[in-house]
Amino acid sequence: MVRQINIKEGYLSIIHEASKSLSKNTTFKESLKDILKILYSYWDAPVSFIALYSKENSELKIVESFGLTKMESKKGVFKKGEGIVGNIFKNDLPAIIYDIKSSSRYLNKINILSKFEKNMIFIGTPIKVGRESFGVLGVYKEKTRNFSYDDALKMLSTLSTIIGLAKKMHDRMEEERQYWQEEKQILLSNISQKDSALNNIIGISETINNIRKTISRVANIDSTIFITGESGTGKTLIAKTIHMMSSRRNNFFATINCAAIPENLLESELFGYEKGAFSGAYAKKKGKFELADKGTLFLDEIGDMPLSLQAKLLNVIQDREISRLGSEETIHIDTRIITATNKNMEKLIKIGQFREDLYYRINILPMHIPPLRDRRDDIPVLIDFILKRLNKKYKKRIVIDSLAIKDLINYDWPGNIRELENTLERLIVMNDKTIKQKDLPNYIVHKQTIDESVNQKDVYYKDIPYAIKNIEKKQIQDALKETGYVKSKAARLLGFTIRQLDYRIKKYNLNIKKF
Repeated sequence: MVRQINIKEGYLSIIHEASKSLSKNTTFKESLKDILKILYSYWDAPVSFIALYSKENSELKIVESFGLTKMESKKGVFKKGEGIVGNIFKNDLPAIIYDIKSSSRYLNKINILSKFEKNMIFIGTPIKVGRESFGVLGVYKEKTRNFSYDDALKMLSTLSTIIGLAKKMHDRMEEERQYWQEEKQILLSNISQKDSALNNIIGISETINNIRKTISRVANIDSTIFITGESGTGKTLIAKTIHMMSSRRNNFFATINCAAIPENLLESELFGYEKGAFSGAYAKKKGKFELADKGTLFLDEIGDMPLSLQAKLLNVIQDREISRLGSEETIHIDTRIITATNKNMEKLIKIGQFREDLYYRINILPMHIPPLRDRRDDIPVLIDFILKRLNKKYKKRIVIDSLAIKDLINYDWPGNIRELENTLERLIVMNDKTIKQKDLPNYIVHKQTIDESVNQKDVYYKDIPYAIKNIEKKQIQDALKETGYVKSKAARLLGFTIRQLDYRIKKYNLNIKKF
C-alpha cells in the first residue's frame, strides 16, 4: 500500500532513506534496487530505472529497474545522444517530458506506453559527480494537481548526486579490490615459485636445512655469491634456486662453464662482439653479461678462468660496465653474479693461478655444499626422489630391496649426487622388477667404509620408507625443540604447512610440550 505524506516531507524522507540504503553493508546493485523501491513507496512512482554508461560499449544500459520486466529492462540500451535518455547523459542536464505519448523525443524502447492508460510524465536526471558522468536516473509519474516540477527536479537531482557518489566510491573500491587481488595472485605466484624452487633442494639433514635458510636470506641481496663444493654436489641447482627465489626470477638466468670453453671463445661468450671484431664475426652478438641484464649470470668453475679474463671480470664487478669485442662503447649492466668452483682457491692464489683481489670480490657471500658422504641422512631421501622421477620417465614401478639400500647408503659417492643419479638410472634401465644387492656395481657392494656416526646410532635401514620415517621424525622433533614448540615456526623451518606438520605429529605420536 502506497504511503501518503506531505510532499516536502516526502522528498526529505526519500533522500534520507536512500542515504541509509547506500550506507548499509549491501552491494551497490542492491542499494540501487532499494532506492527505486523508495521512489515507489514515498513518491508513488510506478516505474523507474537507473541506466549506467559503459565506456567499453559506449552506451547507456539499464542496470536496475522497478516496474519493468527483465525483458523490458534488457531493451533499455541507449547510445550517447539517443532519445531523451541519451540526451540527458550527453548534455549533463535534467529533462522532463510532460506527455510521453505525444512526445517525439520519447523512443518507448522499454514499452512503457502499453503499461498506462493515463498520460505519464517522464523526469530524467544525470547521475554525475563534478565533471564525471555515470548515467541517468529515469522516473515515470502520473501528474497530480499539487505536483511541482521544480521540487521534483531538485529532489531527483540530489538523489542522482548521492547515487553518483556511491558509484564513484564503488568503482574506487572495485579498482582497489582488483588491484589487491592482482597483488595477491602475484604474491601467491611468487610464494609458489619460491616454494617450488626450495623444494628442489632435496634432503632433511641439518646441513640441507641450513642451506635452505641461507638461500632464503641471500636471495634478494645483489652481492656476489661464491658457492664451493665437490663436483656433483648440486652447485648449479643452488645457483638456479637463488635466482628463482630472488626478485630477478622473471629475467634471464645465464650460465657458463669457465672450464669447458677455450680462452679465446670464453671472452666473446661473456662480453659479446661487434660485427667484424674478428674472423668469423659476421654479425653483432650479445654476451652472457648483456643477456642476463636484470637477471643472473652463473659462472661455474670460476677457478679455471684464464688470468687475462680475471682482470676484465674484476672491472665488470667493480664498474658494472662491459664492452663488446671490437667496440669502445661501454654498456651499463645490472647483472647479479653467482660463481662456483670445486677447486681450492687459496691454493690457486698461492701458486699465482687466481687473482687475490678478484677472489675477495666474488667471495662476499660464501656458501659451501658438503659432499654426500658427509650427509648420509639425505641419501635415502634422494634415492626415493630420484627413483620416483626415473620410474615416471621410464614408465616402470621398480623398488630397491633393503640390502641394496644399505649398500647405497654406506657407499662414499665420490661423484656425489650426479654419480647417484647416474647409478640409479643405469639400474632402472637394466632392471624390470626389484633392484637387489646383486644388481649393484661391485665397487658399491664391497665398499665397507660406513660412516662412524651411523654406526654409533645403530641405524639399520630396512628400506627407503623406513629410513625416511626415522629421519623425518627426528627432524620434526629437532625443529619443534628449536622453535620452542611453536608449530607455525616449526612448519616454516621444515618447509611444511601447519596441516602437514599436524599430520606428521599425529602419525609419529609425538609429544608436544605446552607452555
